[in-house]
Amino acid sequence: MTSADLSFLSVVADGPDDYVIGNGETFVNVPAVAAAVIELMDGTRTADDVRARVRESHDIDVDVADFVRDLEGLGLLAPPRRPPNFWDRIRPELVRPLFSRAADAVVLAVFSCAVAAVVARPEILPTYTGLVWADSLAFTVAFAAGSWLLVFVHELSHIFAARSLGVRAELSLGTRMQFLVVQTKVTGIWQTPRRARYRVHLAGMRTDLFLFSAGACALLFTDSGAIRLVMLICLSQIVWQFLFFMRTDVYYAYANLTGEKNLMEDAQSYLRAVIGRRPAPGASRGVRRYAWFLVVGRVLGLAFFAGYTVPITIAACRGALDELAASPGSPAPLATLAIIALGWVLYLYVFARRGVRALRARRSAGAG
Repeated sequence: MTSADLSFLSVVADGPDDYVIGNGETFVNVPAVAAAVIELMDGTRTADDVRARVRESHDIDVDVADFVRDLEGLGLLAPPRRPPNFWDRIRPELVRPLFSRAADAVVLAVFSCAVAAVVARPEILPTYTGLVWADSLAFTVAFAAGSWLLVFVHELSHIFAARSLGVRAELSLGTRMQFLVVQTKVTGIWQTPRRARYRVHLAGMRTDLFLFSAGACALLFTDSGAIRLVMLICLSQIVWQFLFFMRTDVYYAYANLTGEKNLMEDAQSYLRAVIGRRPAPGASRGVRRYAWFLVVGRVLGLAFFAGYTVPITIAACRGALDELAASPGSPAPLATLAIIALGWVLYLYVFARRGVRALRARRSAGAG
């Protein structure tokens, strides 16, 4: 009797004696001998034949039946049963040109022009004082809409990058520490070669850089508050990604560079061991370095929040209050304050809901 057909599983080399296998949704790391077993199990060989071939090539005797039972326990004996999502409709060949060498050359050329423009006219760079418009309602609506639109464009870049590699992507709303974020889930990235993953990790920052650079070039010819607003939002999104004590784009790129599959969890475990004065022999150099950045990063996150989110909010509220003082009862400044309040209520709601879920998870783990 032939063995199970596991040809649907992806097998990707990820380091010395390190392979990632998966069915598109669940992925695990296995040694080279396990990857060899899976590649041989294409439904045309018996378990004894697979066992003999692996013994001959790797000099290791593998109990194939026991190995298959382990895969079954991990849910890897069948492709995932899930309906296609909206983004699955994007065909890889349609978006692949966006990540070609020609596209990279365009981004580099526009960035080079932007650097030259800033050197020639430093005032091109946006500032808070010159950003808030006289009409506080118009600014607040433009800032809120522009921020969410550019966040969506950033995440759409990740989706396009994932689809260009033929893997699934999903959008969701969540939080990172005290920040409300839109996030793209690309579990299937593990079925792509390690080098190709950078395309997905860095696609959003690449788009932000292009838009910021294009805006700087445009300001050489025309002054526009809208362009300056787009530049500021894009620049803040790039800076945000470097706060990689959270799971930002740079975090995933760094984890990919170091080969750490559970960088955040391993770093937190290492810190708990250090604080508790316990040995942590399994911590790699990459984990130890990241662990201390994790500590410093909490301060950086608060600094970003205090240096970007709070000043923008205060400036918009101050403008609205000035308008209200000049024209009591005017609906425009009242609408401005209402929109700002609604945004903070949404943020606090998502943040609180996430906190409640985390607390319940801890209690469940403790009860178990």
